[in-house]
Amino acid sequence: MSVVLTWPGKQAPGAVAAAQPRLVETFEPHRFLEATAASSVPTEASAANAPHPSPLAPPNALYHGDNLGILARLLDSGCGGKVRLIYADPPYDSGVAWTRKVRLRQPRRNGVDPVVMQQVQYGDAWPEGAYLQFIYERLPLLRALLADDGSLWLHCDQRRAHHLRCLLDEVFGAEHYLNTITWRSQTARGAKVNAFYFPNSAHTILVYARNRTAPTTWHPPRRRILLTEAQAAAEFMCDELGFFRTSDPGAYTFDSLKKLAAEGRLYAPFGGEVAVDEAQQRVFASNGGNLGVKYYLTKVGRNRYQVERAVDNIWDDIVGLGTTPGEDLGYPTQKTEALLERILTTGSDPGDLVLDPFCGSGTTPAVAAKRGRRWIACDANYGAIQTTTRRLQGIFIVPSFSIQPDRSDQDKGVGNQAGFAVYAATDFPATQNIEPEVTLSITRIDADPGTIEVIVRAVRAPSLSGIGENLAEAAWPALVDSIAIDPAYDGQVFRATVADAPLKKRTTVAGRYQVTTPSLPATVAVRIVDITGGERIVTCRIKE
Repeated sequence: MSVVLTWPGKQAPGAVAAAQPRLVETFEPHRFLEATAASSVPTEASAANAPHPSPLAPPNALYHGDNLGILARLLDSGCGGKVRLIYADPPYDSGVAWTRKVRLRQPRRNGVDPVVMQQVQYGDAWPEGAYLQFIYERLPLLRALLADDGSLWLHCDQRRAHHLRCLLDEVFGAEHYLNTITWRSQTARGAKVNAFYFPNSAHTILVYARNRTAPTTWHPPRRRILLTEAQAAAEFMCDELGFFRTSDPGAYTFDSLKKLAAEGRLYAPFGGEVAVDEAQQRVFASNGGNLGVKYYLTKVGRNRYQVERAVDNIWDDIVGLGTTPGEDLGYPTQKTEALLERILTTGSDPGDLVLDPFCGSGTTPAVAAKRGRRWIACDANYGAIQTTTRRLQGIFIVPSFSIQPDRSDQDKGVGNQAGFAVYAATDFPATQNIEPEVTLSITRIDADPGTIEVIVRAVRAPSLSGIGENLAEAAWPALVDSIAIDPAYDGQVFRATVADAPLKKRTTVAGRYQVTTPSLPATVAVRIVDITGGERIVTCRIKE
């Protein structure tokens, strides 16, 4: 029996007006490089002719705006029942105004602290009843988008996990509850060690099926653990073939047991031998007890052994962001890629469509791109859209820089991704930050008429003026988060083919790029995003 939760101002979810998004940006790294290849990112017009008309077909789309109207638009566009997995990481009703550290892209030197200011990203304080109503209104739309064999993974913490479980039981049905995962997101340290009633070091992920009789797409994950020789000796038995564990032979046939015995794969307890009785058609242990089938550990390198173990609903083997600083993009509440990797590979297959309605720093689309999933992501905070865009550009193919930067932070093996599109489903200003001041030059390369060279010579971030005298000592690349170039700008949609978006905090942009252009004349547009989130597009008309 499910419990129906009530709260002040509760209203049943009603009809939702679908958002009317507009395409504002694409990233198409192979545009103009392969003359026979069509654009990989759809326009509204091309999508209208798709079997299920949608601005997102084929997906890989990032939405800026309130996800309530966006979800309604997805349903109106034929995406209902098409999403294999939804990972939702909504606000937690924490009462906190979450901020990010704005830092120069350089190490501390000459007394200059790379962190120059704190910038609010989003607020998480709600009037009484408003938070639960916010989640409640979105759950029916998420359920309608899920495929029959799909699943919802709702991430929360100790504040509202019990309430959200009741909401999910009401909307999805208690019979479709799969499990509750407890993820150790951090290790208590510092002042938190002395917290009253125990420190909170775990998050909760509630997992529900759309229809568990379908059955739900599910690939049980396995943990791979490396052991030293001493650790293996303490946990496992050993023979001339190595360390092993045993398992009951179960329904093995006589012939199968004989074969295992011949291979030395059967274990007899109490110091006995494995005996084969052809007359009785049985294999048994000479000193009594039950036979066991040996399963050997895999040896990895010198004196290291690998063992696989089942994963249960206590996830203490995936560390949080505080233990993986190399992933930290500076966005608050960012989740680690290992967490999303386990979720996506458990509940979806390559080629499946996944949805993240609160994408934040973009971990879900980043992992989806690397693992061959199609994706849709949304966020109402423009800082999240900027962070996600930069992150996705950073994991795609490295552009042909005139001066090759250090790109050890780039992910390898994902250069042939299809790109992605960004849609605006909101009318409020994209950003309140001041536009950076940019000096650059764009010239044709006479030896190659189809190539231009873009050189960024200076960038100034007015939002940082007056913060500190030592800031003037920083070279301009320390003030820039990303540079993107559209070699054929139409004045409406920014279609980048080259992006310089370093992921590591101390890595800087190159500032000099060679870009393939279509037939001339063409308008070249260069977009600069500074470390405060200020954006500016500079254009130049290149004649024949």
